[in-house]
Amino acid sequence: MDNHMTQHPSILVRPQRLAGSVSVPMSKSQLHRGLIMSMLSGSLALTALDSDSMSQDIKATYHALEQLMAAPADAEPIRIFCNESGSTLRFLIPLAAVLGKNVVFEGAGRLPFRPLAEYEEIFKNTGVSISFLEDGRYLPMALSGKLDAGIFRVPGHVSSQYISGLMMALSVANEDSQILLTSRLESEPYVEMTREVMREFGAVTHKIDGGYRVCASKVGRASSYQAEPDFSQAAFWLVANYLGASIEVKDMPIKSMQGDSEILHLIKALDEYADVDDILVLDGDMDYFNVDASQIPDIIPVFSLACAASACRTKIFNAGRLRIKECDRLEATYEMLCALGVDVQLEADSLLITGKDGSEGDPVFRSCEIDSRSDHRMVMAAAIAATRADGPIKISDYRAIDKSYPTFFRDYRRVGGQYDELDVGK
Repeated sequence: MDNHMTQHPSILVRPQRLAGSVSVPMSKSQLHRGLIMSMLSGSLALTALDSDSMSQDIKATYHALEQLMAAPADAEPIRIFCNESGSTLRFLIPLAAVLGKNVVFEGAGRLPFRPLAEYEEIFKNTGVSISFLEDGRYLPMALSGKLDAGIFRVPGHVSSQYISGLMMALSVANEDSQILLTSRLESEPYVEMTREVMREFGAVTHKIDGGYRVCASKVGRASSYQAEPDFSQAAFWLVANYLGASIEVKDMPIKSMQGDSEILHLIKALDEYADVDDILVLDGDMDYFNVDASQIPDIIPVFSLACAASACRTKIFNAGRLRIKECDRLEATYEMLCALGVDVQLEADSLLITGKDGSEGDPVFRSCEIDSRSDHRMVMAAAIAATRADGPIKISDYRAIDKSYPTFFRDYRRVGGQYDELDVGK
């Protein structure tokens, strides 16, 4: 078990019904991809990047791309700090390799321990060399050499970011390439998002048997490219609505390439006890349904709160990839639910939640302290839980939200939320 109750500022959130409207940040997933393709087109620029809602992850990608653009191919290794952003790191490793840049990648938080060993196999028999510079961790990692077009075998079950990063980088390789999957692809919507963003910039990919073909392309500028509002952040407000709030999330697209837009269908299904495509599978009686987390891991912590407030039992399965996020997010979700007084069990990579019908407006959760484990999504989920608690909820290291949604608590107060920011040590 992680022990991350460190001395960072905490926040005390009081129960309060929320009402009003919010605008969530642009999709972090789309912005990462748009920035990279913009850089490959020769112009590192996208609209809406200078807003105060820009996350630490997007800042990390932007500054890293500036470094890559400025560094000559034969220069001494440049040190690229990815902060805690797994997307920045996994997208930029193959990009640096295709560009022939010598780089030492560094990171903070849990990032140095998140999986990277797969690159040893991916880059096997290529002109690229990687080395992990410290025992027991993957960062800092040194990369040198140049990656040319070829056939690359990549696991699909660890992170779709391996596929997306290679796909974008290989679009400017000397010839067409193939990416062949060696295991079942999870989070496929994110790969499809990558392909769609690449299309916006003139890069061509094709699905083939067992993987993808990436065509050597002349990447052009997409001056009209605009990321959508982020469904993974909108999910917090949408679950708040399920719990009794009345919040309008502005400018959300009716149809989205974001996999986390599935939150709309999940909440509707939970409300109606209905089946939704292949995501939900109702078992036997109508009080039990299964949620496959493999394609939507980022929204599971907050969606689990809706499950806890529903008049049914829920099984969230295939949730193993939550264990390799900013923290062991599956265990963190389980511990959050336990602290909130929810009837929940953790079995292997599944959560079994027996809901408490919250339709009458009574408190669903109990007052408690929640260890966020310095995970932005755990902080925001806990704050949403506080709206239906029987007393205040204290959340550790609330500034972890800067990773993805720096203005979350400003928006929270704007729709009526009440909280006190606590000094370190209180």
